[in-house]
Amino acid sequence: MQITTLIPAYKTKYLAELLTGLLTQTRPAERVIVSDDSPDGSFGALLREGPLARFASRLPLEIHPGPRAGAYENFKHLVKLWGGQSELFHIHLDDDVIYPDFYAQHRMVHAAGDAISCSVSARWTANEKGQPIEGMPIPDGIFHAQARMMSVGPMALISSTVPYCQNWLGEFSNCVIRAEHAGLLADTQFGGVSYAGLWDLGFFIAASLRQPIAYIQDRLGYFRAGGEGHSAQVNGKHMKAAHLGYAALGVGLQRLGRMNEAQARLCYEGIAQALMARYGGQEDMLPFAALLMRMAQQDAQAGEDFVNAWQAFLTQHGF
Repeated sequence: MQITTLIPAYKTKYLAELLTGLLTQTRPAERVIVSDDSPDGSFGALLREGPLARFASRLPLEIHPGPRAGAYENFKHLVKLWGGQSELFHIHLDDDVIYPDFYAQHRMVHAAGDAISCSVSARWTANEKGQPIEGMPIPDGIFHAQARMMSVGPMALISSTVPYCQNWLGEFSNCVIRAEHAGLLADTQFGGVSYAGLWDLGFFIAASLRQPIAYIQDRLGYFRAGGEGHSAQVNGKHMKAAHLGYAALGVGLQRLGRMNEAQARLCYEGIAQALMARYGGQEDMLPFAALLMRMAQQDAQAGEDFVNAWQAFLTQHGF
């Protein structure tokens, strides 16, 4: 099965490691598309000329200008550039690293049958230097399973993530997606409620509602924490949206009948407490904390008020 790598490019700092990960694949991608969203086009320039250009020339590389409208718009731009011209595609963020067997193992899982929407492999969290420092909070039933690959359906996925406000699957960088499910990347809502800010988990859930996700136990790469990534900007709009996105997922999935009241209450209480602990002195988050506590008490009006406030937040911050 052919695979295309889609790189939403912005940061040049880790370009050498990114190229190394792609060049050392035991089953390389057939096509690599870069959408250069760097403000001055420096990412593409480094790939075309300079000390890294000769390494880049060994890849089946295409370089295109990005839309410069935010990270997720760049994801969607890349999907359009790809145009469905391979059975599989992989959105590879520019500061993450994949290990040599990443594509080989993901291809093997997809080649085994058509009954999966995407494959997700375990990964490490690494520090700024790329040293693994911790794993994901994988549920015990999966972590201790003997099988190297497990099929995860929507009930198991939703119940182990949204109520506990944790994404144990990871990000797009450790996921390979079947072409027929690419359209889900453009429809980022459940029940009319956007899950912007948690695009990765929202996509995984949406994909699982169509077909199960194949989860690969082997850690085949790492996510870089800290540095210039959104995860390091605790007070930034992306991290705030990631917190509120769990509540948005809870509301949307409740509307679809995919989460019960007890699960939703856990989610709303958890996010309210997290907001108070991390943003208790920040005026933009205090109203959300109050709304979420009312939602946990099953105040129906509070749910509608949250959706309106959430949409206003997304509009204000350009999501």
